[in-house]
Amino acid sequence: MNTVVQILAFCLALFLSLYGTPIARRVAYRYGILDIPDGRLKTHHAPIPYLGGVMVFFAMILPLSLLFDFSRELLGLLFAATILLMVGLFDDLKALSPGIKFFFQIVAAVILLKSGIRLQLSFIQPWLNYLLSFLWILSLINAYNIIDIMDGLATSCALPATLMIFTLAELNGNHMIAIIAVSLAGSLIGFLYFNWSPASIYLGDSGSMVIGMMIGSLVIMIDHTRHNDLGFLSALFVVAVPVFDLVYVFIQRLAKRRSPFLGSPDHLALRLRKKLCLSSSQTTFFLAILQSALWIPVMLNYFGDIWTAVITTITMVLFFAFLGLWLADEPMP
Repeated sequence: MNTVVQILAFCLALFLSLYGTPIARRVAYRYGILDIPDGRLKTHHAPIPYLGGVMVFFAMILPLSLLFDFSRELLGLLFAATILLMVGLFDDLKALSPGIKFFFQIVAAVILLKSGIRLQLSFIQPWLNYLLSFLWILSLINAYNIIDIMDGLATSCALPATLMIFTLAELNGNHMIAIIAVSLAGSLIGFLYFNWSPASIYLGDSGSMVIGMMIGSLVIMIDHTRHNDLGFLSALFVVAVPVFDLVYVFIQRLAKRRSPFLGSPDHLALRLRKKLCLSSSQTTFFLAILQSALWIPVMLNYFGDIWTAVITTITMVLFFAFLGLWLADEPMP
């Protein structure tokens, strides 16, 4: 029965996303909700409509509302996601300052904690579980927001993450998380058809923040420690590419004595594109494959012992460290 519900949720989300995204695009053009190129950070040739994130959100929640009973955690997810969706829309309209946007991200994170969505690691103090969960959710919201700087990039990195979450949820027998993940995957696939380079619609902050919050929340709702206490490190690999980009950008801007909250073309994707002389679609595909390949360390961490988790984690940290050093000498404007 669960398999039937999952298939229905995926198909409905996919259909709604494919059918509704062109409607969202027309609405954005009609009301001028557009990403205007500025020749500095936004280098696309013509204004591109936002509101893609609204359609991804709608396509995800409708199957959930029809096929699944509401629980405390699910209501918390939808409440927090709705807040971020509205805040993102206002931000897309240039009506909010970064400080106000960050304040509502904190509000969303607190709502999730009050809903019971948090790490539950038995070997650390409860207050530390709360603190780490709070920082994790804020980091993921901003990681997917920051990586959304190239056609299809945030969507392509989010899709393998949702499929990893679906797999882990099935291994844990958590059907609620599995259905949420598969609904999100269906909506992302449908949207990616229009968001792939050359994109005809963007997620906008409303979409990237909601996707980051959903993925970040679902990851920590899963019990990663069935086989070893360090299995929770798998959560880092599920979202490794966006998290690495967030940390990399933060370090690069601080090294240049720039505010880490001001935009600049020093992202992982932009450096990789310039270093290897790739097109936007090739860069997006490369990073999507990299994120998908991290399925291997996720499974090794989940099923292995503590030493497997330690070795896998050190290997991945070294890989991304060398990747960052290799790209760091590429001059960027």
